Amino acid sequence: MTGRRLIPAVLALWLVVATMAAPGPADAQSTDSREMERARIGYRFSYTPTYQFETDMDSGGSFDVQRHFLRFDISRFIDRHWTVGLGLSLDYERWDFSGLDGLAGVDLWNEIFRPGISLPVIYSTGGKWRFGIIPSIDFAGASGAEAGESLSYGAVLSAAYAFGPDLMLGLGTGIFERLDQSEVFPFVVINWKINDRLRLTNPFRAGPVGPAGLELVYAPDDSWEMSIGGAYRSYRFRLDDSSAVADGIGEVDFWAPFLRVGRPMGEHYRLDFNGGAVVGGGITIEDENGNQLGKTDYDTAPFVGVTLKGQF
Repeated sequence: MTGRRLIPAVLALWLVVATMAAPGPADAQSTDSREMERARIGYRFSYTPTYQFETDMDSGGSFDVQRHFLRFDISRFIDRHWTVGLGLSLDYERWDFSGLDGLAGVDLWNEIFRPGISLPVIYSTGGKWRFGIIPSIDFAGASGAEAGESLSYGAVLSAAYAFGPDLMLGLGTGIFERLDQSEVFPFVVINWKINDRLRLTNPFRAGPVGPAGLELVYAPDDSWEMSIGGAYRSYRFRLDDSSAVADGIGEVDFWAPFLRVGRPMGEHYRLDFNGGAVVGGGITIEDENGNQLGKTDYDTAPFVGVTLKGQF
């Protein structure tokens, strides 16, 4: 899946968002109705570049990774029970290997592209329950992989109960078909305001790369936040269709404990600085039928990043 092939798909996804978000003709709506319509629609975006420092592989050689994560979400409040949305994502990774010719005879990748689209549907009862289903489709491939061979799809299901104004707790399950491999994982849904300065929550949205993680957040004042958290990540992607293993599959998995410090930047924006380590990481190579050809672990690697968020 080359960057050139991805550009039309990504532009098409953004066009869908723009079409859905666009208001009707001005002469067809009163000022009051337009204000009410805007109040029912929420927009969020985030951009996170990270750098994972060089680390050694058990099979020999080393690598470092630049990662970029872009998210754009629209949510529409239908009524007091129903909320629907549209989420767009684009992940890009730049890998720099050195000191090796390949793993199990396979030339390794330079770039990984992962665009995706999701359609969240949330239902809240008149009481304490909140149910969610988020179907999604992702394309994940190294440079040169065929888009049609790089499809992953599935859904996240969740149910949570509000035990009071300060605690929502529940369970969720992710069910995904990821390039010839079925993946099912459970996760905890939590939003617990322990006191005025401390809360425990999920830092990420569960999806095809893994569960939602956990984060303990401390707010020393009304502006700054500091937190410690972690999550497990695992993703599969199609290899170059002209490589030694044409249409093979690469898989990367790791745990990522992290620290975060951030604060609002005006009314609508927020800036966070992140740092942590990738631990227990591994790289696996499979042929196009999912048969393992090679696997290697790699050493713990620190990473740093920054996140810019906006909400309207």
